[in-house]
Amino acid sequence: MYLEELIAFLEACDPAIVVPLGFHEPHSYRGDYSCLAFEPKENTTVGAMLACARDALGKTYEGYKGGSFTMEGHADVYLSEYGTTGEEIGPVLLRYMVGEL
Repeated sequence: MYLEELIAFLEACDPAIVVPLGFHEPHSYRGDYSCLAFEPKENTTVGAMLACARDALGKTYEGYKGGSFTMEGHADVYLSEYGTTGEEIGPVLLRYMVGEL
């Protein structure tokens, strides 16, 4: 899933929904520095995740081993701790996060 798709999905949800396992803290993804990753976060809201995703759009992050990477709307998105590889964020994971599944 691309960052712009993630933002569009979250915009269509109620921002007050509490998400038992969501995300925050964007950074360059360890598996491919040109991709965006978010740190997992327990008990957050859709609104907080949306704000985080919007804030990451157009922002430049340093890759794990160097280099600068600007996250545009077409950047793939992942859920992972800094410095590790993790899960790609996609429609099924998002629907699970917001309680649709």
